[in-house]
Amino acid sequence: MESIAQLRDICRRDNDEDNRRTMMLAARVSIYFTRLFLLMKMSANQVTYLFTALGIVGALAFLGPGLYWAVAGYLLFRLHVIVDVSDGEVARYRQTFSPIGAYLDFITHYFVYNIICFSIPFRYWMDSGWSVALASGAVLMMGVTLNRAGVDCWFRANFGSSERDEIEEGRQGQEKSGLPGIAKKFVLSIGHITSIQSFLNVYILALIVERIFGTDIRAYLIPAYAIVLLSFSLGRIGYTIYRGKIPRRANYY
Repeated sequence: MESIAQLRDICRRDNDEDNRRTMMLAARVSIYFTRLFLLMKMSANQVTYLFTALGIVGALAFLGPGLYWAVAGYLLFRLHVIVDVSDGEVARYRQTFSPIGAYLDFITHYFVYNIICFSIPFRYWMDSGWSVALASGAVLMMGVTLNRAGVDCWFRANFGSSERDEIEEGRQGQEKSGLPGIAKKFVLSIGHITSIQSFLNVYILALIVERIFGTDIRAYLIPAYAIVLLSFSLGRIGYTIYRGKIPRRANYY
């Protein structure tokens, strides 16, 4: 079996730099899991099935009461993200690329993210009886779906008609957004804040504060994130229509 350094070189993806910016932890540790999966002689599709199972179980764990269930869900979700990177690395190592595996990968993101956006508000509703939490859950599910669909549908709309550089803005040194420096940082910060991983980081912190100090932060966090996520998703869709290209979050701003 090759060394970790050799495996990194063999399994490197074309947009490795972008991947390291958007998945800072997973993109750096996934290769160790990839090596384990290769030693276990697992196929890329089998790793994708594992990634799907981890994501679903982790998302459902947030329905459980208290901090420990949430931490379990968080850890499983983080592991699911790492395995998500590993399935592609296994595929590149074995040169076994499967449309079925890629399709399941894409579908899993929609499925797992929506379960999380349902589980967390529903758990808070069970804890507090606050009906606004359920409404926030509906907004969250709409926002996370539009956030992903806004990108996927753009590529589908341009499938077979244009090169990627022509439909995605900010590639290979092309002119970027043209926004002033402060505005660029603000938009990029909002982009990172609206990620599910950022939401879960803050959610776990809110539960810790609630457990130690008895301060209810979830009542503010869940509706606020729902509004910000939906607004960002709609804004990116509108911006894509206006510019005629999809902005790359990793380095566009």
